Amino acid sequence: MNLEKLKLYPNTNFICDNCQREFRGKTAHSPALNLSEEEECTTYCANCIETTQKTPDKSKNFKKNWGAAPLNEVSENTKSLEIDKRTLRKTGRTLLFGTRVKQEWIAKLKSIAYEERLHYNETLEKALECYDKHRRK
Repeated sequence: MNLEKLKLYPNTNFICDNCQREFRGKTAHSPALNLSEEEECTTYCANCIETTQKTPDKSKNFKKNWGAAPLNEVSENTKSLEIDKRTLRKTGRTLLFGTRVKQEWIAKLKSIAYEERLHYNETLEKALECYDKHRRK
């Protein structure tokens, strides 16, 4: 159904060609040039027009193939990220913790996390555990 070519005919008695319901004194949508041609052309109700407008056009729905990423340009973070079931599990971490740190500190945290293959928050949790152990001695 081409919605752009449909014309509105208010206060019309008609049967919708799409849903087959009968309407009296309602607005008809039809590609007919005038009311006399309306009987020969298809006629739609407002409900069928709205439903058609809400459904996306499947011809425009396509996936773009970007190809494979160039291997020599992939960053270390992308290479080190291995998605498996362990990384998708619930961790129980629900509170947000944000702070400002020195550039050297974050570089050291990132390098430790990369070497240990841990997330930053896991690295900080281990550091806190280590601090607690040494503090108690």
